[in-house]
Amino acid sequence: MKPGDVIISFSLALYSQWFFHKPTRCLFDAGEGVATMLGNKVFAIKHVFLSHGHEDHIAGISNMVNIRNLAYGEKEKPLVIHYPRHDRWVNALLEYIEKKQSGLLQYLLYAEPMDVGSEVDIEGTKRPTRVVAFEMQHVRGQLCLGYEIQQERSMIDPATGQHICCYHPIFFYTGDGSRAFHSPYGRLDMAVHEATFLGRDAHLAAEESNRHATVEMAVDWGAREDVKILILCHISDRYNVQEAIEAAVVAREKSGFRGDLYIAHCGDILPVPFANSPNL
Repeated sequence: MKPGDVIISFSLALYSQWFFHKPTRCLFDAGEGVATMLGNKVFAIKHVFLSHGHEDHIAGISNMVNIRNLAYGEKEKPLVIHYPRHDRWVNALLEYIEKKQSGLLQYLLYAEPMDVGSEVDIEGTKRPTRVVAFEMQHVRGQLCLGYEIQQERSMIDPATGQHICCYHPIFFYTGDGSRAFHSPYGRLDMAVHEATFLGRDAHLAAEESNRHATVEMAVDWGAREDVKILILCHISDRYNVQEAIEAAVVAREKSGFRGDLYIAHCGDILPVPFANSPNL
């Protein structure tokens, strides 16, 4: 499995970030340009999960709502926007959309505040599937959320030897921040982890007002969690993409990360080679 089989994305810190998970038709964050890049695929979206109210994560919402209303496509499918409860900037945006679109929308639009541990069942999937919210440490004094897509699987309970059903993590999204914890039921299939800074700027990542992760922190996390596919995102434009790739190569070697490693940069998802690769 390659990232392009599962997701469509755009990621550049401060500018825009969003990840569309094709199998579940869920959109994670909705930065500027999401409707422009997805085109008619916006009509496929059933759920939008917002991590927090910074502009690069929500600026594309109002346009997407409008495009789904005016462009040619299915008008009967409802859209649900899930967001951290009490996020004042998301609430302000929803208030704007309500005033702007009052009486005009041809489809049902819902806004659902989320808390840590909130679960959303995803319909239309081959197996029972849900999205679970977890807490991220990012904006001081404000609830920020990451999200994990979990799918029901049958497995052998090592304690009893009996078949049991559990929810296996198939996709993991952090938004911004650090201290991410995923479901314990099996290796994560794919994780998208924020990695705004390189290690040399770790002091910037640790700022209390807006905490971030570094490339090295994200790869270390991926190694500890034994992630199958790890995608580093939200890279600051103070670095060129080759710098980020080279830092990820070194971090992989130091951490012993054994999965597939990628960097999401603008609209591309670029593979990170191994240290001895001739492509480095």
